[in-house]
Amino acid sequence: MDAQRALLDELMGAARNLTDEERRGFKEIKWDDREVCAFYMVRFCPHDLFVNTRSDLGACSRIHDPKLKESFENSPRHDSYVPKFEAELVQFCEKLVNDLDRKVRRGRERLAQEIEPPPPPSLSAEKAEQLSVLEEKIKNLLEQVEALGEEGKVDEAEALMRKVEALNTEKAVLLQRPNDKVLAMAHEKKMALCEVCGSFLVANDAVERTQSHVLGKQHVGYGLVRDFLAEQKAAKDKGKEEERLVRGKEADDQWKPRDKESESKRSGSSDRERHRDRDRDRDRHRDRGRDQRKPYDRRSRSGREGRHDRSRSRSPHGRSGHRRVSRSPIRQY
Repeated sequence: MDAQRALLDELMGAARNLTDEERRGFKEIKWDDREVCAFYMVRFCPHDLFVNTRSDLGACSRIHDPKLKESFENSPRHDSYVPKFEAELVQFCEKLVNDLDRKVRRGRERLAQEIEPPPPPSLSAEKAEQLSVLEEKIKNLLEQVEALGEEGKVDEAEALMRKVEALNTEKAVLLQRPNDKVLAMAHEKKMALCEVCGSFLVANDAVERTQSHVLGKQHVGYGLVRDFLAEQKAAKDKGKEEERLVRGKEADDQWKPRDKESESKRSGSSDRERHRDRDRDRDRHRDRGRDQRKPYDRRSRSGREGRHDRSRSRSPHGRSGHRRVSRSPIRQY
């Protein structure tokens, strides 16, 4: 029912049931108007992610209306407008993340510049002399305590040990450096940088505070933005890979007829070569047979001609083979 109402609103307008007087002051707004936030229509509006945080972008200047968003989702033109709206959101989010990454780099450089302070200067000559005297006293007292302990004089040994402890305390005060407390506090509160939202955190902080930061608006908002950009990049890379495969398949399909044609030409030329070789072998065989028959034909021809000449010479009719007629004037009776 809601889908049908949204479709009627898109086709006939939301003021289709208003009277003429009510329509005069009515301005109908559709989801594809410039006053409507395209980011809100397609995914999320970044202005809504960081409210009351250090990264607050302020209120969005465009309209956020759940009914318009529902109308957009049910619209027949929804699929054709999604890539356009998503491209605009990607452009805005990339600028947002680039600014944040610059902030993160500056924070990382700032942390890298926090070098441990140089060691304090060595003790002065006066303090070094006092330290040497204290160490000598402590050594002598310890020797006395050991001797008393061997003799069984426990009370006297304990009294000397209390003196040794007092001298050790005086020695520690003498060796104490003025910035030891500062170094201890700096070590306890060493800073760390959140790579997602760029916030400075206390390293080794309590689990509750770390969890509070992870669930905070700024961290969650930038995490959502980064996930959206990663999703769009993966989809874009997948589309490029599919397009490359399609182009490769089309190129293969174009080359297949040419390959078949060249293959047929090669097969035809090979057939012609085989026929030409066969004809050449046949001619060579014929010539070889003719050469073998030539001596025999020459001998047989010469023999036949000799016999023919001898027969003609023995013939009574002479070479012509006809009987000679006498031309004598004497007529025979």
